[in-house]
This record gives sequence, C-alpha cells and structure tokens, in this order.
Amino acid sequence: MLNGPGDTWFYRFVHTVIPPVFTRLYRMEVRGLEHIPRFGAVVLACNHVANIDPVFLGVACQRQVHFMAKSELWKFKPLGWLVDGLGAFPVRRGEADRDAVRRALELLDQQAVVGIFPEGTRQPEGRLGHLQTGVALLSLRPGVTTIPVVMRGSNHVVRNRRPSFPRVSATFGPPIPALSAGGARAERHREFTARLMTTLQDLLDQTEQTGVPVDSGVGT
Repeated sequence: MLNGPGDTWFYRFVHTVIPPVFTRLYRMEVRGLEHIPRFGAVVLACNHVANIDPVFLGVACQRQVHFMAKSELWKFKPLGWLVDGLGAFPVRRGEADRDAVRRALELLDQQAVVGIFPEGTRQPEGRLGHLQTGVALLSLRPGVTTIPVVMRGSNHVVRNRRPSFPRVSATFGPPIPALSAGGARAERHREFTARLMTTLQDLLDQTEQTGVPVDSGVGT
C-alpha cells in the first residue's frame, strides 16, 4: 500500500490483512490500476451493487480510500469507531449534506483519495442507476482526477441470507476528461455527471463482453 496524506494506522493495518483473504476467497480480479495516480487528489466514482462494495474497492486500490458512508453507521458507537478508524466520514442521505461535502473537499485539498457511489443507493441487479449531480462538486475542483470504477459480482456475496463466494472484479477506467472552461455551474455539473454515467455504462458493457468474472459462486 502506498503512503499518502490522511492515512490512518488502522486502515493500513487492515489493508495488510484483508486483501490476501478477499483475493483468495473471491478470486478477485483487478484491472486498470495504472489509471490511478500515485499522488494527488483523486475521486473514485464507483457503481454500487452491494453494501460490501467499499471493502472490495479498498482491497483493490493501493492508496487509502476515504469513503462517504451513510450516517446511520455512526448510531452504533462501536461501528462508528470502526469506520472512523478506517478514515470514512458520514453523509446524510436524501439531503444536501454540506458537512459531508466540506469534509470531502478537505481531503481532496490534502491530495487524498475519496471514494463515492454517485448512484446514492445500491442497484442489486447490477444495472447502473441514475447518478446524483453532487459528484461534480468534487470532481470539478481544480487538480482533482476522477477515476470511474465498475464493481461486478459483489451483489452475490450474500444470497438468500447466506454467505456465498462469487468471483468479484473491480475495473478502473481512464480518468474522466476535464470539461472546457466557462458555462453555468449547474450546466457544467449536469454535463460532467452525464459524461460519468456514459463512461460507467461503457465500462459495465466492456467487462461483460471481455469475460470479467460475474458468476454467482453458488456452491463454491
């Protein structure tokens, strides 16, 4: 794991333990790591098919990822301590959470990696849902590199309330090209979000066509 600003000792410890286990259990395949800058502010914009997606994304990335996580996790204090130690920060879903945006921008200003799921909610069937334009608040900040990520297979980790061991893949695409300067802020946000959605859908289609693992793993 690469050293970076904002790293927490607990995340670094967990990252020495979890990746070997997950890679073996889920025969995890990671593609496109060369697209992630070794240094600098990065937004990882990933599709969202399962609650466990942040774990798989953290396993795949060689820099610490600071996730926006639903604020409900902090209601149970031991769990809140755990996610704090992993460098996550709360976001109140369904509303404009300025505190969450402010914290994300602080991390990006520190040249850290922020992980977000712009669909805002899980899409268990694996199809891409509608993206929230709030991702553009982070991605259009000067000096920020936005990397699209597609997760496949993680929605089969739990089936019929029982654990399963499907093959899981994480595919990192090339950075989203910067928008040309000028134009109204709202329009730029819509344009960037539309570009990100197209890119994520293309990645989903490509991973299906190129045979990236998607089997359910039932009985594995």
